Amino acid sequence: MDLGHCIEQDVLIGIVTLNRWDKLAKTLQECRRLGFTNILVLDNGSTDKTRDYLREQEGTLKIFMDKNEGGSGGFNRIMRFFVEQTSCRWLLTFDDDAYPTFDYRRLANYLDREKDANRPAYAFRVTYPDGSLCEMNRPGVNCLAKNPLRYLSRNFHIEESTKGCLVDFAGFVGLLLRRETVEAVGVVSKEFFIYSDDTYYTLSISSKVGKIFYCPDFVLIHDCKRSSRRFRHHDAIRLEKDVVNKIVMIREYSRFRAAYVGLYLVRSILTNPARSLNILRAGYKGVSSNIALYRNESI
Repeated sequence: MDLGHCIEQDVLIGIVTLNRWDKLAKTLQECRRLGFTNILVLDNGSTDKTRDYLREQEGTLKIFMDKNEGGSGGFNRIMRFFVEQTSCRWLLTFDDDAYPTFDYRRLANYLDREKDANRPAYAFRVTYPDGSLCEMNRPGVNCLAKNPLRYLSRNFHIEESTKGCLVDFAGFVGLLLRRETVEAVGVVSKEFFIYSDDTYYTLSISSKVGKIFYCPDFVLIHDCKRSSRRFRHHDAIRLEKDVVNKIVMIREYSRFRAAYVGLYLVRSILTNPARSLNILRAGYKGVSSNIALYRNESI
């Protein structure tokens, strides 16, 4: 495949992987079976069989990192490669344990027929293998811009029955980005490493370019464990990143920053009392962090 000109198809698939070669093998198998030919895999410093497996995959674009830069670092490099090294119009992102259920031709026909040709991005429906909505990949509206009293009583994520609609944020699993959108808002910051990078990035799209269209007609399967909002399974590093990144996001996108930071910390402590001190320390780092480091990098 020509690295500079992916002209056979308008869509580039971008996948970040780390030490899950068996999951990645399933994902690549499904992508190829469904007719996708432009596939870029970023290996985040795997130490299992992933690198050997990838080197055997002819026709697949690869980026090999010497060290793990996290999900945000991986998608940062994928977005930059998409804009700088290809001529594709669209970038479809997901993890190594997720894969589409629709074929390339169906997606291409949909994009050709789309009445609103100026949509900056699309968020597709993401489910667990059993078909139920994947909790961690639910798009939604930006409650942070609203009065926190309304936030306490409102569900701001899409539901199982939600039809196509405009949303403010989405995850990187099943996100279809227009080239012009990435050029306009830049690429996600590596500073996030993990957690909230996708929400922050998509909020930058909806606040600067336009709303994202949630399109449940296109489904991806995310073959992962069901998520939990509690920190009990986090080690100290993950807990800190989770808390700091969420507070940075609140500081950037909320009109009621102090109220939302306070509410977030109180709720986190009440649901994870054994980790109270860790949460408070991370909270302090979050409110004192240099927010400029988390902003999108320009192309």
